[in-house]
Amino acid sequence: MPTFNDLWLASPALLLFFGAMAIMLGEAIVRPASKTGFWALALGTLAGSAALTVVIFLGPSADAFGGMLRVDQFGLFAQLVCTLAALLTVLFSDDYLRALNLRVGEYYSLVLFGVCGMGLMCLANDLMMVFVALEVMSISMYVLCALKRGDPRSVEAGFKYFILGAFSSGLMLYGISFLYGATGTTSLPGIGGFFMGQHQGTQATLVAIGGALLIVGFGFKVASVPFHMWAPDVYQGAPISVTSLMSAGVKAASFAAFARFVYGVIGTHSAGFVGVLWWMAAATMVVGNLGALAQRDLKRMLAYSSIAHAGYLLMALVAASTGNASNNPALASLLFYLLAYTFMNAGAFIVLAAFTRDGQDYTDIDSLAGLGKRHPWLAAGLSLCLLSMAGIPPTMGFVGKFYLFSAAIQSGQVPLAMIGALSAAAGVYYYLRPMVWMYMKEGHTEARVAPVAFTALAICGFALLAFGLVPGPMLGLAQTSLQSLIPYTIPTH
Repeated sequence: MPTFNDLWLASPALLLFFGAMAIMLGEAIVRPASKTGFWALALGTLAGSAALTVVIFLGPSADAFGGMLRVDQFGLFAQLVCTLAALLTVLFSDDYLRALNLRVGEYYSLVLFGVCGMGLMCLANDLMMVFVALEVMSISMYVLCALKRGDPRSVEAGFKYFILGAFSSGLMLYGISFLYGATGTTSLPGIGGFFMGQHQGTQATLVAIGGALLIVGFGFKVASVPFHMWAPDVYQGAPISVTSLMSAGVKAASFAAFARFVYGVIGTHSAGFVGVLWWMAAATMVVGNLGALAQRDLKRMLAYSSIAHAGYLLMALVAASTGNASNNPALASLLFYLLAYTFMNAGAFIVLAAFTRDGQDYTDIDSLAGLGKRHPWLAAGLSLCLLSMAGIPPTMGFVGKFYLFSAAIQSGQVPLAMIGALSAAAGVYYYLRPMVWMYMKEGHTEARVAPVAFTALAICGFALLAFGLVPGPMLGLAQTSLQSLIPYTIPTH
């Protein structure tokens, strides 16, 4: 039976679950014409979950539910990033859904269910818990992607994401079965202990197959090459608010679970897996940045950008696997950059949502023409987010990229860092191109943004500048969070 301490440690996820159930029952029984009440309840639930996460973060690390969850600062930091991504998304969702003529209360319920799964995924310390949390998160995202039932592109996005997601989940479950067959456990520390020994024959083969299948599953969720094919079409077809949550929240949760698997299971004991991660990181950075160069639709451009950013984050996993993670402080950039990406990604999608009207999203780059003259503050907010994505100082994105590359270099991965730097330099072009349209092209496309959505944009802009100019406190917090994971999971000889 779960103890009170177990329930307390899982209280952020439990609050999200009960909030989602309340909204779902309210929509089914009351069916109010206005969904603003559900919007407010979702905001309050997310804020309460964030507050509980902060309180638990200040306490000691502990296991919960018999070791199925490891509630440490690493997982809680990532959980807070996921909650923040949902908060920023929900802030502009009410006005956006009204412009899209999509007034369904289950939207907010599905968002809360999805974030609940994300939070559990960040803390999962057992492969079965990883799988369950992954499915809770993924099923919510499948439905949200297809929420515009009258739009063929939205239905296609949901169907494509569901088919490929189900396939990757099956591969992941199959990989878990192989690892269980070889080690007799699904616990990450238990499997990590197995990796410390020298094994040959059937056991080594089962571990190799199981680990490879898990990497494929995680690769799909973070949209890394060659498992990225779904991202551009799904990002383009899904509602903008869903794309915002999916690109930031899902990525943060997936990378948190992926990092726990790499740090805690693979460690420095499998050169083969490290080589696979190396090539995945290099290909993801190159394909993501080159693919974005040819895009005129801004959602597709941001999809390829998301792929490139997954490549940068994979560098931190490679760096952790090729050296002593506890002696490489720059690895904290994994958490720092996930937070930075949440702010700059949410800010960009808030501006794109301002062009939605008459039930349609207008995300072609031509929509930005003349925005600098007509709505200078919107243009300034989008410009700041794009500059941060490009890694231009003094933004938070620049600091995050600097430490990601530093982590790779400190672990001896200089060629990988060079590939990342060259691909990032090529990517500057497609980040600057929308700014040319905003400030140097004439246009008359109307844009409108509600005060609450503009507040969310201002929060993103302020955070990108504040943590770019004074990154020390947040980097220190990220480093402390990382150290809570390493002593527990990294096997040492």
